[in-house]
Amino acid sequence: MEQVKAYLLILPLFAFLLICFLLPIGALLVKGFTDPTLNDELPHAASLLREWDPAKGAVPDEETFATFAKDLAASRPNDGASRVAKRLNIDQPGMRSLILKTANKLDTAEGATWQEKLVAIDKRWGAVATWSTLKYASSPWTIGYYIKALDLTRDESGEIVQQPEGQRLYRDVFVRTAVVSLSVSVICLLLGYPVAYFLASLPARYSNLFMIMVLLPFWTSILVRTTAWVVALQSNGVVNALLIKLGVTEDGFALIYNRFGVLVAMTHILLPYAILSLYSVMKGVPGIYVRAARSLGAGPIRAFFQAYFPQTLPGVAAAGMLTFILAVGYYITPAIVGGPNDQLASYYIANHVNTTLNWGLASALASMLLVGVLLLYAVFVRLTGGRGAKLG
Repeated sequence: MEQVKAYLLILPLFAFLLICFLLPIGALLVKGFTDPTLNDELPHAASLLREWDPAKGAVPDEETFATFAKDLAASRPNDGASRVAKRLNIDQPGMRSLILKTANKLDTAEGATWQEKLVAIDKRWGAVATWSTLKYASSPWTIGYYIKALDLTRDESGEIVQQPEGQRLYRDVFVRTAVVSLSVSVICLLLGYPVAYFLASLPARYSNLFMIMVLLPFWTSILVRTTAWVVALQSNGVVNALLIKLGVTEDGFALIYNRFGVLVAMTHILLPYAILSLYSVMKGVPGIYVRAARSLGAGPIRAFFQAYFPQTLPGVAAAGMLTFILAVGYYITPAIVGGPNDQLASYYIANHVNTTLNWGLASALASMLLVGVLLLYAVFVRLTGGRGAKLG
């Protein structure tokens, strides 16, 4: 009965997490594998297209042409053609105009067969590539979004190949996200370690006062702190005005809308997390080890690195992992202080959710980002034996 009562107490919290957190995320991730648009709007043509093999190098037979035309005509009253056009344009640019043009001219097309009529409307209906695009969108289950998220595409025969050089995007985005996040983590560790060491070495009455200063940024929203860096780093901002006054530069440096501005703003926001993780470990390291090393003849530097620093490594690992994971998902800060080549993966996920409404691609990008973080976390737990994970 006591266990039942305990479970009942946590049931509201579990229900809240399930409804407001797990289910929405799960629904978004599932969208990366499903898209029933073509199957719903053109059911008969989709069924025939799934049986057609583009590797043979020939367009579908007349039955498929006729069935597609009838399904497309039937989808016009409920705006189904527009939905089909939008869906196909994700896989192949130009398909939207082709579908809408064909839907509007079906009744006036000339030709003895539906194949001739469709080709008369637009010559692209005589190309295998056009029908290949329809075939791979005809199934309610798809890996097309993941193919696009990996900068891959399908050729006319259905083989997965690399995107042309000028059309590749997302691989560079993921590499950039990893590089920026790793850079921010390293900077936070380099700046946070001495601060945490200083706080851990002070008596409690003084360390509590300085800890309030560390926690003070949490009382201000991320948007306000990021906007403050825009004011400080812009061409006529506080930092450049000071540098010009000191004679360091005549016109000022480009400190914002580039990688430097992103690193500075993100480090400022994430530094308290690193300090807190490090401080929690350092506070539990007895000072007797350093004093014992000193009494045995070790100098202050050697005593620090051999007796003290190894005991703080779990905190270093936890702080690095925490700041890295938080940096990977940052959106507002790079969007405000970064340039076009400094946007992270979260920017493109938000863009596809809010602007292009391509939820499938957003889901694929988010899934790949999530899997990457989970794999990295698994490696981290493996290397630290779970100590850093518990402290983080």
